[in-house]
Amino acid sequence: MNCPKCGAPVPSKKQYCDVCGAELTVYRRILRLSNYYYNCGLEKAKVRNLSGAITDLKRSLEINKKNINARNLLGLVLFETGEVVAALSEWVISKNFKDDDNDADYFLSKVQDNSVELDSMNQAIRKYNQALESVREYSDARNADMAIVQLKKAVSMNPRMLKALQLLALLYIREGDYEKAMKVLEQARNIDVSNPMTLRYIAHIDEETKDYEQLSKKEKAERILMAPDAEGRRVIGFAGSYHEDKPNIMVFFNLFIGVLIGIAVVYYLIVPTKESKIRQEYESQKIDYSAELSTKNATITQQERSIANLEKQIRELESSLDEEPDTPAVVSTNSSSYNKLFEVWGKYKKLKSDEYDDDELVAFALELTEVDENGLDNDVAIELLSEIRNEIYPLASRKVYRSGRNSFDDGDYAESSRLLEAAVKLSPDNDAAMYYLGKSYQALKDNEKAIYYYKLMLEVCPNSTLKEYIPQRLSECGYTEKTTE
Repeated sequence: MNCPKCGAPVPSKKQYCDVCGAELTVYRRILRLSNYYYNCGLEKAKVRNLSGAITDLKRSLEINKKNINARNLLGLVLFETGEVVAALSEWVISKNFKDDDNDADYFLSKVQDNSVELDSMNQAIRKYNQALESVREYSDARNADMAIVQLKKAVSMNPRMLKALQLLALLYIREGDYEKAMKVLEQARNIDVSNPMTLRYIAHIDEETKDYEQLSKKEKAERILMAPDAEGRRVIGFAGSYHEDKPNIMVFFNLFIGVLIGIAVVYYLIVPTKESKIRQEYESQKIDYSAELSTKNATITQQERSIANLEKQIRELESSLDEEPDTPAVVSTNSSSYNKLFEVWGKYKKLKSDEYDDDELVAFALELTEVDENGLDNDVAIELLSEIRNEIYPLASRKVYRSGRNSFDDGDYAESSRLLEAAVKLSPDNDAAMYYLGKSYQALKDNEKAIYYYKLMLEVCPNSTLKEYIPQRLSECGYTEKTTE
């Protein structure tokens, strides 16, 4: 799997990207949900429940538009229902997302290479559109006959064109020819067993034929009079005597009782449940805030103790320097290191007492790397420097790396090499920092340093996901592995 933010390869069990630090738990959950709907659509497509399959596959693509399997299957299902243009569109989109090793290539070639079948599908679409226009201008029986003829031609050219079959059945129902309509609908149901429009037309025919058989002779005669004549006009028969219905008071009474029951249900059942849920959420948030406040107070107390301890060590260091002066040569050698230590200690105290931004923290961490601990011959001073670094380095390491990475992306390789070298000092096991530091020196034509950091990354981080790129980088730098016979 690749990181959705930076595109770097990520092992299957890692929760964070090694390169950019992006959190991947939600992203993996999205992929699983998209695959779940794809599997549901696949199962429905196998039993020719094409309408349900289209719904599940579209939902899968709404969650993850790059689900190539779902998009290719959606194209197949649309093609099976006669939606040729929509199917081709899905396959083209799939091809844009994944150019190599994509089943969409096969589907597109199968359709486009068969020019005769493709032309037949196009002709069927034109016939269907012409029939649709005729139906919209439904003014007489001639338009209906013309539409039926065009739809029959469309179905003969593309027997899977579901919309043409449904429209043809609707015209037969309009003409009262239920037998022909039922044959067409059975053909449509063989393509998609659960299409709502097809099932609704079949239910309508079943209801109409059932009612018609139960009518009396007089009622059948009246219905025949209401049927359209040969020219498509309806003949109005005589209606029976008119009787105005008396108002039914019970309807209003039942409505009033229903409203009262609804109000009672809301007041006695829904409102107490909502209040209880709100109260529980409030108590839960209160507990969370209390725990967070306790954690922050503990952190503040710990930091205050750390500052007090460091101040005590500084006082001990100053007193030890006053009591045991070094030789002139040693003083001249160590004075700069001690001066630098006192300088960073003052900035550290100011940094702890005031609010600081990321740039100030990074600048202080870089300045902290410049303190030469070899020039410190006092155990208290060395311990003080170590405690400051242990606190500052983890905070600044990732920020220095990101700044160096941004400089590398902008093409400022000199600045990126300086920042990434500091990032390696701050975090010696940062494989990404060592990798891009090597690339920075490689861009600066300093192949010797580039080779050093590439090999250092392999030694320090042998399990890094970036190690597969190292042989190529070493080869670009002119490095060849020496073998002994």
